[in-house]
Amino acid sequence: MTDPLPFARRSADKSTPAVTIDGTLTVVTFRNEDNGYTVGKVETEGGGDDIPDLATVVGTMAGIEMGDSLRITGRWTTHPTYGRQLAVESCEVRLPSGRRGLIHFLGGGRIKGVGPKTAEKIVDVLGNDVLQRLERNPALLATVPGISDSRARAIMNQLLDQREAAAALIFLQEHGLGGAAAHKVWKQYGVETVERVRNNPYRLADEVFGIGFKTADTVARSMGYELDAPFRIAAGLHYLLGRAAMEGHVGLPAEVLIERASPFLELDERTVEAVLVGCIEENRLIDDGLIYRPDLHDAEVEVARHARRLIENQTAPIDVDTDAALSWAEREADLELADDQRVALRTSLTTKLSVITGGPGVGKTTIVRLLVDVLRKQNRKVSLAAPTGRAARRLEQATGREAATIHRLLGIRPAGGGAFQRRDAPLDADVLIVDEMSMVDITLMASVLSALPDAACLILVGDRDQLPSVGPGEVLSAFTASGLVPVSRLTTVFRQAANSGIVRVAHELNAGEMPRFDEASDGQAFWVERPDPEDCLKALRSLILERIPQRFGLDPLNDVQVLTPMHRGPVGTIALNENLREVLNPPAPGKPELRRFGRLYRQGDKVMQVRNNYDLEVFNGDIGRILEIDEDESLVRIHFEGREVEYSLDQIDQLEAAFAITCHKSQGSEFPAVLLPLYQSQYMMLRRNLVYTAFTRASKVLVAMGEWAALQRASATADAGRRFGRLAERMTGEEGLTVVPEPDTSW
Repeated sequence: MTDPLPFARRSADKSTPAVTIDGTLTVVTFRNEDNGYTVGKVETEGGGDDIPDLATVVGTMAGIEMGDSLRITGRWTTHPTYGRQLAVESCEVRLPSGRRGLIHFLGGGRIKGVGPKTAEKIVDVLGNDVLQRLERNPALLATVPGISDSRARAIMNQLLDQREAAAALIFLQEHGLGGAAAHKVWKQYGVETVERVRNNPYRLADEVFGIGFKTADTVARSMGYELDAPFRIAAGLHYLLGRAAMEGHVGLPAEVLIERASPFLELDERTVEAVLVGCIEENRLIDDGLIYRPDLHDAEVEVARHARRLIENQTAPIDVDTDAALSWAEREADLELADDQRVALRTSLTTKLSVITGGPGVGKTTIVRLLVDVLRKQNRKVSLAAPTGRAARRLEQATGREAATIHRLLGIRPAGGGAFQRRDAPLDADVLIVDEMSMVDITLMASVLSALPDAACLILVGDRDQLPSVGPGEVLSAFTASGLVPVSRLTTVFRQAANSGIVRVAHELNAGEMPRFDEASDGQAFWVERPDPEDCLKALRSLILERIPQRFGLDPLNDVQVLTPMHRGPVGTIALNENLREVLNPPAPGKPELRRFGRLYRQGDKVMQVRNNYDLEVFNGDIGRILEIDEDESLVRIHFEGREVEYSLDQIDQLEAAFAITCHKSQGSEFPAVLLPLYQSQYMMLRRNLVYTAFTRASKVLVAMGEWAALQRASATADAGRRFGRLAERMTGEEGLTVVPEPDTSW
């Protein structure tokens, strides 16, 4: 049986003597960011006959990065496939002393303006005791050729900052954090690092990107926290609720939380339950039908409260003759509206809160455009928003009016400690239209409703059959299922859309039928049977590089997007990105690249932002291209559809390769061509709404491929799994509200 990882996690023979090596980490082959398990290669210094020049090291080394100077103690093992490895027992990050280590230290991204070449010049001129010499006489730096006085001052200021951080970094490393992880913590907390971590080491898992509970637990245990310490258990419960939120749950039933926490914390359920009761009594967690983190409980309550406020005053304060408005809209657009479209327009114009939902080709975009035209004809202030930049741009193109991301429209920014804030002033609008509502989670919806003036109307547009939001909650589903919110369901597929193979297969799949793909060469939606994943990869390369560009005139890199259900596996994002990078953006002389955080970045790469960065105004799901990698200036420049953004080297862990992305990450986007490999090995993710979402991302050509049985499984699997939350109950559970009937389509 082969190892699940390229290097086996097996313990060294304790009878083998321990050895200590010094060296510089030059390669990170594998890393588990949650627990720090790492496989890498170290260039050793001053080893004996038994120590190779390049040693493979395997073990827990949380947060270390390439360029770190390490002192590692461990025992030699021999892997049957990968040969000799040092099984790590302890790992210490230290200041470098040798030439190679100094070059890595100075030129590895810590100091803006110093890349490998500049670092090499500094070490060659000032010697291996460069750090000590500069501490005594900073002016020496200006004697290095090519470094001006002003540049020397900038570099020295950064070195001084490094010295100020040294005590905090040493404290963190003494308690089990590697160099890169410790640097992240310092950037987060600054001079308060030691105090904050000492008071609550578990805050690291919540507040520092890339550090999980296991790493924070390592720090805490080294500081003396016992396995059954109530503080540790409380932190674990809080963390598990955060993980549940990443799965889409707003809260969890108490029994589910305890069942998850017991093995995770390595404690019996009775011990965990006792601490849970204490957390509830102290209001650190909320028991309100489910167990909530306070922030998510507040968000759910706020959404229900504000939704009820709008529902209780459903008549919209828009003085408009709806019949005249509908006639005017048809004349202006030179079209005849379907009955369900007329209902949607009438409902949206006469209620404070309404939903428009429907699949592809049913005219959602047409209705939004006509709504905007009618409202502006009435001199109403209309704001348009969507959850992502791509979705906002599509909305802007469809309406000819300015649209923004919800975050930008509301001025949402981080407030520290994991909290967020928005502008205090209410939104200056009579009507707010939010598109791609299936993507909006409970916290974002709370911000939208809190910012909406009392007199304003809210129109929500989306496809309820798509995947739910990546974040917690199912807001669109709760609103449509509540019976309280007027819902206009568009079902008429228009003639032009009906001729689209993409629209046809999407609707067939959504109805639980097997799609009828096009067979003629002038079609749009195709199936390619490729039972062997290796054959699938060959077909993908051929389609991207040759067949789709030749047949449809599309650019392989900019217009063609590979979607896949999972990260792992032979057709997951990890394997596909490695494979596709080599054909779409191969290495070349003069094309810079770098490895950071265990990932390769190359100039010309297609990349995706994987977390919201409010300072750079780049958000989760934004796709761009690497224009420039400048290690000397410690920056990477990315082009994001119309603007360029500069990242420092310690920010690029927020970027992942995007030659292939998950179906979840494609929400809110549209691509001219979509390629979708489907295999039975992805069975956990083969659900109807996931594949339906992927199908509806394509505008010109869709190619699904792989195993027909995998598509059959997805078509037959309608249940995406329950998300725990109580929004619909909160909206309907109090007296004084009446259920709104379905709009009368005879209007």
